[in-house]
Amino acid sequence: MRLIFLSLPLLFVCAVLASGQRIGACPPIPPRRPQDIKELRGVVVDENLALVPKVKVILQTSNGKDFRDIGATETDPNGRFGFEAQPFGNYRIVFAATGFSPSTIPVRYSKTGFKGIRLTLPVEASDTCPQNWDSKLKVEELTGRDGRE
Repeated sequence: MRLIFLSLPLLFVCAVLASGQRIGACPPIPPRRPQDIKELRGVVVDENLALVPKVKVILQTSNGKDFRDIGATETDPNGRFGFEAQPFGNYRIVFAATGFSPSTIPVRYSKTGFKGIRLTLPVEASDTCPQNWDSKLKVEELTGRDGRE
């Protein structure tokens, strides 16, 4: 009987781990390296490469340790967004849409790099750590007509 009582906590822990649920605090998220781009434009798709309209997109610049908004838009019906040219330097682009993980992409606007980006947003899950979302977040060079090639 005593063996059963000692085995129950271990069985519970194994069941929770097998279910994919996280126990305890999430580990820290390592900072993402800036992506070099030469045009501040792109397209947003989901994990199935379907275009995602109405994603809020904010362009931010560094303001000391914080960031400040310098532009905002929303993806069009074809998932596209774009910003006017800015002085070369480091920025970040923040993406937010219902049902998708909030995402932040650091970019370095310069004469070299991608002509635009295709951002694949992961579906939001309430039972996982943000770095799990971040590992599914893809930033690729925008190619083709609609960015799904």
